Formats: sequence, C-alpha cells, structure tokens
Amino acid sequence: MIRYIDKIYTFLVVYENGSFSSASKKLGISQPAVTQQIRQLEEFVGSKLIERKKNGIILTKKGQYFLEIAKNLQECIDKVSN
Repeated sequence: MIRYIDKIYTFLVVYENGSFSSASKKLGISQPAVTQQIRQLEEFVGSKLIERKKNGIILTKKGQYFLEIAKNLQECIDKVSN
C-alpha cells in the first residue's frame, strides 16, 4: 500500500483539477505518466476509478468511494506532517 501513496496523490490531483492534462501540469509530469499512475492504481484496487469524458473526468461509483478513503488518508498524513 505504501508504494501507492504517489498514485493516490495523483488520483486526488486528477479529481481536484477535473482532467488528466490539468493534473499533469500541476504535478509537473507528462500526461501519459498521469495516465499510467491511475492505471496502476486501478489495477491495484481491482476496479475502474475514473472515466474520461470530453469535458474532463467523472468518478465511477468505486471511484467515489475511493475518493473518500484517499481524502481521509491525505488528512491523516497532513496531521502527522504538521
């Protein structure tokens, strides 16, 4: 699980920015790298989390559930690092 922390963070950035391309700019990595990280995270959890649409992205039902987990994890990490 620990080795997926960066991928979980990428998932959060994609969600917050509404697209893979915006997330790639924010993260300072290529769009294919963002896509690869999301794909690896989806393989790890065994489910599709994000659907790409013309106007951005939408979360699948599992993606919405995973979002809450990812936010909680981020909150815990923030508490420890402050």
